[in-house]
Amino acid sequence: MDVRISVIIPIYNVERYIRECLQSVARQSFSAYEVLMVDDGSTDQSGRIAQEYADRYSRFRLIHKENGGLSSARNAGLEQAKGMYVCFVDADDYITEDYLCRLYEKAEETNADMVIADYREVEEQGNIIVKELGQPPRQGCMDRRQLLQALTSVGECHYATTVVVAWNKLIRREIMCRHFFPEGRLHEDEYVIMPLLLECGHVEWIEEVVYLYRQRQGSIMQSAETAMRHLEVLQTYQNRIALCRQLQEPELLQAFKRAYFWNIEIWYYLMRTRYGVESSRLYGVFSRRMWGALLRYHHVFGRRKTMEYVIFAISPEYYLNQYFK
Repeated sequence: MDVRISVIIPIYNVERYIRECLQSVARQSFSAYEVLMVDDGSTDQSGRIAQEYADRYSRFRLIHKENGGLSSARNAGLEQAKGMYVCFVDADDYITEDYLCRLYEKAEETNADMVIADYREVEEQGNIIVKELGQPPRQGCMDRRQLLQALTSVGECHYATTVVVAWNKLIRREIMCRHFFPEGRLHEDEYVIMPLLLECGHVEWIEEVVYLYRQRQGSIMQSAETAMRHLEVLQTYQNRIALCRQLQEPELLQAFKRAYFWNIEIWYYLMRTRYGVESSRLYGVFSRRMWGALLRYHHVFGRRKTMEYVIFAISPEYYLNQYFK
């Protein structure tokens, strides 16, 4: 079988959603693709359902492994991929019938290393969540500066998410195989996206909505210990600053530094309001982060804003109540 695209689907305890996902992949109008389903040690019926598709469709292959997390499952699929391109589909999401066709045609037509598709969030039942999306980029080639600028966005920006995540993209396999996902970490996409974008010489964007991302109820209800692990993502912003220093783009470098401050601020807010972590557990972590940022990057803001962040470093909770908008 001629394999142009390898579709990698990490699977872990998603018995409620996996049939819809696999069925959407099975009914693609594109034909030159393989499907690598990676069962990451599921304890429900997910593995059995995936086996049904492996038995029914010759292009579907099931890989079993011990539980190692999303990155480990994606990497296991990537190691066995044969296609010229790879794409990732999360097992609780689904894609339109022309998903692979649209992305592959754009890649071949333009000789792109990566094609990014638009997406929409859907509820558990499949209804599209209506929300403000902001100004979309123009369809076509996206220059490196435009892509990297998206990584400086703060908050839940739809088009920044579109650039960051792994699951709405077609990527040349030889490039992706040089950027495996970091295992044992949350926010794994945040770690690989900037090095990946820097290596991709040509990135295309298609504005059609061809990927449906499921927003699952209760997915943010976590213990304080688990919630605190999300703070690993702050390291990715420092990594981006280090990478940007090599680009000789002073304005972009300043934007990444400002984004680091804003993300410290945003993540404190999220820890307190979304995850309900007590301020006493957060003080040391965020105070150290902010003092460190002020020592290294205080020059990126005027005096007034710098003093506000000094107040944050002294008392994040006071800052949250007095200044956060």
